[in-house]
Amino acid sequence: MAELISNDVKDLSNGFKEYRPERNHTIPILTKTVSPSEIEEVYEISTYALYQGYEFWIKWASENEYLLDGNNNLTLMDKLNFKRVDKYGYEKLVKKDEVDLVYEKKELITDFFD
Repeated sequence: MAELISNDVKDLSNGFKEYRPERNHTIPILTKTVSPSEIEEVYEISTYALYQGYEFWIKWASENEYLLDGNNNLTLMDKLNFKRVDKYGYEKLVKKDEVDLVYEKKELITDFFD
């Protein structure tokens, strides 16, 4: 079995159920369990931010802030005041109004069931 996840409340009419409805989520989390034979395509969707002219993956978001995941460009990480969080990792917590653009990238996963 596979679990589908949606944030669109219209999917409630397609058999999705609200995940943990007692929690106060700012975005609805809906799930539906289906058999693999019912799935035609699988995508990975990631959210990115354009910050100071550079693209960063958003690791986490709150009502007012984003946690941006840095990269291995040490000069850029220093210039933008990212904090080192482990041997190769950098992060920065920024206010939402400091970000120029937020967008999603959708990538087809061709070998999901292999």
